[in-house]
Amino acid sequence: MDEGLVYHDARDFQDEHRAVTMFVDMRGAAPDLAEPIYGPFPRGLICSLHVGSARAVTTWDEQAAVCWLLAFNDYHRNGEPDDAYEVFLGLYGQGELLPTEKDWSDFFADDADAFFDRLLATGQQLLERARTHPGREEMVTWRNGRQVMCVDIVVEGDARAEDGWMGLTLPEDEALSDEEVFALAAALIPPDSVPIYSDKFKDRDRRSAVNDGVARRGCCQRS
Repeated sequence: MDEGLVYHDARDFQDEHRAVTMFVDMRGAAPDLAEPIYGPFPRGLICSLHVGSARAVTTWDEQAAVCWLLAFNDYHRNGEPDDAYEVFLGLYGQGELLPTEKDWSDFFADDADAFFDRLLATGQQLLERARTHPGREEMVTWRNGRQVMCVDIVVEGDARAEDGWMGLTLPEDEALSDEEVFALAAALIPPDSVPIYSDKFKDRDRRSAVNDGVARRGCCQRS
């Protein structure tokens, strides 16, 4: 796997590895309900994750509301020296299993620029998915720490025209500025669209977007 993926939310690359897929499915549903493993650490600190016949380990921090996928090993034979759990205990003994101070610092860092770039890239993929499945709502949820933003897009088209609808759902305390939200919306709209503006733009000063041209591409009809 690409080393850079460790700086992203696991839900953003859950299809890259079967352990990440299982981690997202199981811990996403119940991060606090997992089978603890035994070792020289408090019970419940490190928990087992079954990935078929292979094994992984995770840790859940309730206060920070974050679950970490710590390690994976595809060899599991109880009692053997290279069994997955023996490998995990060895990593713990070397101080290489649990998140480091830098890991936590990176997690809490204000990385708005990188987050916004990721939104734009994924948003373009979402638009292509909507175009591939006309009439079906396509939705993606982005998370940056505790920040959550949902985008849903519907595209309907025929030989003469393509119509699309897009919705953004933001938390009350979202970290994006007005300008970034407008830029994100504009980036998701095809550049050759004809604007059809809506008066429904809750809790945002829509006029400023029109004045500075950020959202002039509209929402959205393309002939």
